[in-house]
Amino acid sequence: MLSRPFVASLLLTGLVTLPAAAQDFAPHKAAYAVNMLDHGKLGASIGNYAYELKLTCDAYVITQRLRLESGGVTEQQSQMTESRDGRTLQFEHRSMVNGKQTSLTKGEAVLDDKGVGQAHFSQPEGQTAALTAGTMFPIAIARATAQHAKENDGGFDGLFFYGEKPKPPQAVNTLIGRVPKRLAGLKIPDGADALVKGRSQIYYRAGFFDADGKSKGEQATFEMSSLMLDNGIELWGTHEERDGGGIEYSITRLEAVPLPTCK
Repeated sequence: MLSRPFVASLLLTGLVTLPAAAQDFAPHKAAYAVNMLDHGKLGASIGNYAYELKLTCDAYVITQRLRLESGGVTEQQSQMTESRDGRTLQFEHRSMVNGKQTSLTKGEAVLDDKGVGQAHFSQPEGQTAALTAGTMFPIAIARATAQHAKENDGGFDGLFFYGEKPKPPQAVNTLIGRVPKRLAGLKIPDGADALVKGRSQIYYRAGFFDADGKSKGEQATFEMSSLMLDNGIELWGTHEERDGGGIEYSITRLEAVPLPTCK
C-alpha cells in the first residue's frame, strides 16, 4: 500500500540554468491505467491516475488524482502552482479513504536568489520547513532532468520538496539510462501524435531519502522509475515502497491543453 501522496510524475533534480527556449514543457492532460506491483512483479489492475499541466503567463499549474481500489477506495489529490522561475510553490495535498478525508496539507514555499528558503503551512496551521540550498520544486526538477539527459549525464543527486509534509526536502539519487526493451514499443494514445512526434525519450530511476538518511547509508524510503519525453510528458512509471509494495502506471489518454496568451 502506498504510504504517501502520489508525487508529480516528473521527479528528478539537478541545479542548472536552462535557456529560455527550453523552459516550457507542453501543457497537457493525461490518463493512466494503474496496476499493483509486488516486489517488482506486475499484478492486477487496481485503479487510475490523472495528470494535468497548465501554463499561465507566470506559473505552471499541476493537478493530479490517483484512485486505487484495493480493500476499499483510496484517493490522493494534489494541486501545485509553481512560478516560472522555480522560486515559489503553492501546494495542496489531500488523501481520502472510502470518501472520508484522512489528511490535508496546504501552504507555500519560497526560495531566495541563493536557492535557500522556507515553507509555511496553513494546514497543519503554523508549521514550517527549512529549505536548504539547491532545493527544487516539481517543474524545476523535471526541466533539470531533461537537461541532464540531453547532456548524457549518467546520474546525479539533488533535493526535492513539494509540500507533502512539514519536513525538510528529501534527498534524491537518480540514474538515467537506456529505455528498457519492454518499454520501447509502448503504445501511444490515438490522436496524440502532435505531442510526441520527434521527441526524445528519457528513462530514469530514482531513490528518495528522508533528510540526511542517504548520508547515513539508510535504505531509500521509496523508489520510482519513469519513461518521459523531453517535453515533460510521462508515458509510464512505477512507485515502489520499501516493503516491496507499489504501483505501475501506463498512459491511456493524452491531449493538448491550450497555451496562454501572454504579452
